[in-house]
Amino acid sequence: MKKIILIASVSMLVCSLLLTGYFQSKIDQPLAQEAKPIQGDIVEAKEDQKKKFSYLEQLPLEKQRKYELFVGDKEIRHLQTFTPEEILVIYIHATAMSDVEVIYALTYDNGSLPDQDTFKVEYYDNLAHRELEMALQYRYYDSIEVKEDTVKQNELTVEIKATIERFTGIIFYGLKKENNVWKMDIYDLIKE
Repeated sequence: MKKIILIASVSMLVCSLLLTGYFQSKIDQPLAQEAKPIQGDIVEAKEDQKKKFSYLEQLPLEKQRKYELFVGDKEIRHLQTFTPEEILVIYIHATAMSDVEVIYALTYDNGSLPDQDTFKVEYYDNLAHRELEMALQYRYYDSIEVKEDTVKQNELTVEIKATIERFTGIIFYGLKKENNVWKMDIYDLIKE
């Protein structure tokens, strides 16, 4: 577990440094002469500004609807057909939105999961900042897949990978099946 945290921390640091350097190099470049925009360009630019990024767009429409049902009534059964990769995507979405109710519902309960209020305090104190950084850094991930060599009957590891220019960051998350739903095995990270 400590190796995963170390790998994740190093990956985040590399990505942060890379992003900082990348955007700085774009700032230092001289501006090209401005061309007069065409009316179509203005309309397209306004539409692009209105559209906001959402991790949920990575899911098929049917799964997006099931997720919305889950958020509405908190019935975990709506997520029974979600793959481990899709569960990780909605976990990252919930992390980015600071939706601790969803994160709590997606967290594997191995008998030590506290009540939701205690979980919320522990999550914000020990894990929220790091997971938010991960959600932002892996926003445009290259791949998200189950590591086949980790698959056991009711547990596995999912790898998420993002590449920016020459650097690649990788994070692994453990998931366990509970009541026919894949859940994030993150409570040990909160307690550390």
